[in-house]
Amino acid sequence: MMALSQPARVLVSIAVVSLAAMVLLYAFPPSDQRLLVLLSDLSWSWAAAFAAFACLTSARRGTTSEQRRTWRWIGVGCVSFFIGQLVWTWHDLSRGAPPPYPSLADVGFLGIYVCLIIGVRTLVRGQPTRRGDPELALDSVLVTFTVGALAYEYLLEPLLSTPVSTAGLVTSIGWSIGAVAVLWMILIELLRRPAFPAATATIVLPGVISLAIGNQVYAIVALRSTYQAGGLLDLTWDAGLLMIAAAAAIAPEYSIRLQRRRSTSPEASNAARVAALVVGLAGMTGMAVVALTRKAPDAADAVIIGVGMAIIAARVLYSLGADRRYARVLEDEVASQTRSLMSSLGATASAERNLRLLMEAVPDAITVVDRDGSVLDENTAGRTLVTTLAGAVPDGSGKRSAFGWVEGTAFRIARENLIAAFDGELRRFEVPFRRSDGNEGTAHVLLAPVREGGRIPKVLVLVRDITEQRRTQTQLQQAEKLAAMGQLVSGVAHEINNPAAIISGFAQTLLLDQMTPDQRETVQMMYDEATRIGRITANLLAFARAGTKERTLVELNEIVRRTFALRSYHLTTLNITMNLELDDANPKAWANGSEVQQLLLNLLINAEQALATITGRRAITIRTMTADDDGVRLEVADSGPGIPPDIQEKIFDPFFTTKPEGMGTGLGLSICYGIVHDHGGRISVHSMPGHGATFTIALPRDARTRQRTTPPPMEIPEAAREPEAALSVLLVDDEEGLRRALVSFLKRRGMHVIAVEDGSDALRVLRRERFDVIVSDVRMPGMSGAEFLERVRREQPAMVNRLIFSTGDPFAADTSALLREAGVPSLVKPYDFAKLESLLHEVADAAKTST
Repeated sequence: MMALSQPARVLVSIAVVSLAAMVLLYAFPPSDQRLLVLLSDLSWSWAAAFAAFACLTSARRGTTSEQRRTWRWIGVGCVSFFIGQLVWTWHDLSRGAPPPYPSLADVGFLGIYVCLIIGVRTLVRGQPTRRGDPELALDSVLVTFTVGALAYEYLLEPLLSTPVSTAGLVTSIGWSIGAVAVLWMILIELLRRPAFPAATATIVLPGVISLAIGNQVYAIVALRSTYQAGGLLDLTWDAGLLMIAAAAAIAPEYSIRLQRRRSTSPEASNAARVAALVVGLAGMTGMAVVALTRKAPDAADAVIIGVGMAIIAARVLYSLGADRRYARVLEDEVASQTRSLMSSLGATASAERNLRLLMEAVPDAITVVDRDGSVLDENTAGRTLVTTLAGAVPDGSGKRSAFGWVEGTAFRIARENLIAAFDGELRRFEVPFRRSDGNEGTAHVLLAPVREGGRIPKVLVLVRDITEQRRTQTQLQQAEKLAAMGQLVSGVAHEINNPAAIISGFAQTLLLDQMTPDQRETVQMMYDEATRIGRITANLLAFARAGTKERTLVELNEIVRRTFALRSYHLTTLNITMNLELDDANPKAWANGSEVQQLLLNLLINAEQALATITGRRAITIRTMTADDDGVRLEVADSGPGIPPDIQEKIFDPFFTTKPEGMGTGLGLSICYGIVHDHGGRISVHSMPGHGATFTIALPRDARTRQRTTPPPMEIPEAAREPEAALSVLLVDDEEGLRRALVSFLKRRGMHVIAVEDGSDALRVLRRERFDVIVSDVRMPGMSGAEFLERVRREQPAMVNRLIFSTGDPFAADTSALLREAGVPSLVKPYDFAKLESLLHEVADAAKTST
């Protein structure tokens, strides 16, 4: 039931009450004929006036321009009818009789037909029309012929056969033809339009049809002068007008309702075709029955009935043929759609198969779960995770939990994230779990909501085992820590060298004085320990500065001794015996000394860690030897537990380790492999479980075809030296303690020494005084040793060959490059003052010889 607004309800209620009152009036008419006529006239007038008011009101409330114009024309027609009724009523009241037939009242009554025809045409003007076809033509001919035949048979023929004036005959024909024309036009428009405006046509047609039927009847009875007021004929007019008024009240809101339901017009074409066929059959059948009941047959009736039946037969035959053609078209369309459907199903099946293959190819576990966390779909990895790893079994309903592989807190975290995923969130988290090998692992879980029509009925779960990734990250972090520790060790060792050099210098100066044996022993111990500090820091610096690609001829025995010095004390604390079996031939290799030391140190640390796991005898043996194939060999053997055969091929892989997490990086042996491979050598391991392991390194002896040797400088006999000339030395160093120690020592050795703290001061001194030798530090605040060398080359190039560099970190990249480029002698702090004294004389003598 459609809900109406209050104004519409009022108008409809007035129409219903008015119609009910008129039905009672005509059902129980008053005995006074004069009163009955007056009441009939008032009913006509009221119905026409109310219909005009309702139509004009609806014209203002219409939702489209076509609707507004349609109701305006229907309202004008009701006004015309009302005017005709006023004329009729005036005659009844003033003269006591209805107006003569025809009269001005009939003009007003007939005016409603013109307005109805224009209104219907306006209503359907914007509607699409059917494409012309034989079926439409046959329907139109059938309806037109039937309506024309019926109008002629039952309206025009009786009218023409009745003796009446020409004006009365024309008026009656106008009444009949107007009513028939309205009905014919409505039916023809229904046939021509695939859809008809429901909001207006559906509810206004009953009133128009009622009014048209009443007018046709009136045309006959009025011509025969048998019309009497207060009969059923009056009720048809009143009912038609009141139904038009009710339709006008309902139409605007009915139109809005249809628009909201997205249905603005009903399908009218099929119903109109059926109606056309029914009208044709009923009309021809009725005429045939009437013709048969007549006493004298009429040839015109037979011709009309024959033509009508022929049209009906043609219509039926065409429909049957059209139905067969439509059936064939429908069969072809069904076959085409079936093929398309099968093709679509095949494509869908192929897409699903490809998707399944992709899912199966993914190594990660993919699972689709419902709100309870039960498995809906999964790939092989997901099935392994849920079934094999978790040991999940279906419950009574046949479902398996997708999170059975996690326990305790991890399971609670997974459930909380699953709830959030069903709320529409994309969730990522990590949980611990026990792997298939029994070890603890870490899994990364992704929960992605799957949306269907605004709902989230399921969630996609992706699980990836990131245990190895996390282990690799931990090892990389550990490697970064070791690299940072190497930088720290390098800085600390460099800083230690300066005070060690000061201690060593003062100890050497004191040793020049006369002392008691105990004092000399003490000072000698100070000097020895300072020298020991220097060796340790030199070894640390050599290890920390490893990585340069510089190659030179290095002595393996010396590298072994230096590395042993670094680890000897630590090995003693672990009760590990260290054996050095060094080749007396002192084998040499064309290599980078720092990298070889790092290689040896890594092997020593690896052996120490292996020996820490056993009890009993612990020993490490390092051997050097000369190979027959123009190379040298270095062996590191331990008495540890050995290496299992199944992992011997993996020990050189990066990040491979058998130690617990946090105890090793897995990089030590891979670094050894990289260093040996970079030197063009080979590294191998021989081990039997329980009998230790031996690592053998083969390095090329000398990549050059011929070793170039530089003859030593010619010795200057002591007698050739000028005894009276004392060496003058310029000392440049930022360490005040070291300057004081050197000045004190060299002055006691009879030399003239001037000490400054940076290169700028040294340049100023050089401008006013000449020196036999210059001893300069490399790293100094202000002007560095490199800048000092550059300035000396520009300002006093003759002094370059009298320069000696001293440094506490000869392995630093910038320092090493400077020493190679300068080509001058150098000393590593802490150095032996006696060696310095000898070097000072050598440089001074060489400079004199060159000049």
